[in-house]
Order: sequence, then structure tokens, then C-alpha cells
Amino acid sequence: MAAVDFTGGRLVHGDIDHPLDAFTRQAAADYIRLRHSRWPHSLNPHLFVSSQTAHSRTPVTIGWMQPLLKGLPATAQRLREDRILEEAAVTGADPQHLCAVFNITPDTGLRYTRTFHPDPLADRDQEDTP
Repeated sequence: MAAVDFTGGRLVHGDIDHPLDAFTRQAAADYIRLRHSRWPHSLNPHLFVSSQTAHSRTPVTIGWMQPLLKGLPATAQRLREDRILEEAAVTGADPQHLCAVFNITPDTGLRYTRTFHPDPLADRDQEDTP
């Protein structure tokens, strides 16, 4: 939770430093107020907690988030993919950074960065194919 800087309007965690738009800042503030009222003594460092994780240091699972997204046009997986692409865009598409931040494999990190740095050999191989 310390990663949300409401005064500066930023999300700051390690090397990550992103501005928060007004909607996201307000939603995070509202959720933190709700979280504090439900679990005032929680030491869980994650922004989102549940009744199972509030008294531990573990994060919530995708299974916890899916009902929150029911009926919306986005899934937890699509939100995660969008977040990874956004991180790649603002950090110069460094696959090692993506692997560290999102706990993904090197192959997956490279797949996300190809959106920003297409493999020049892939185009040449396609041109050579009859």
C-alpha cells in the first residue's frame, strides 16, 4: 500500500513510478478506506486483501478478483496483459524488467517486448518463404 502516493498522484514501487489518473487515484483511496475499516490491523503489504489474506502477507488470487469483474468487458487476464504492455511501453520494453516485475518467464517477456521491438529476422524469414 505504501506504493500509492496520493499527494503526488503516483504509483511508486521500487523502480516503478507511474502517474495515477484522477479516477484511479479516487478508486484506490476509496478502497483503502474500505480496507482499513474492515481490517484496521492488517499488516498485509498488498493493496487488495480478502478475509483470507488480510491477516497474512499473501496476495489475493485471480479467483478472488474474477467475481469483481463479472459482467464487465474485461477479464483479470486481459487486465494483466494490458498492464504488462503498459509497463513495457513506459520502461523501454525491457524484457528483464517485465520478468522481474510480473514474475513471467524470459520467453513471455520477449513476447511482450516484440510489440515494441519486432524481430527483424522474422520479417526476413517470411519474405524468403515462397
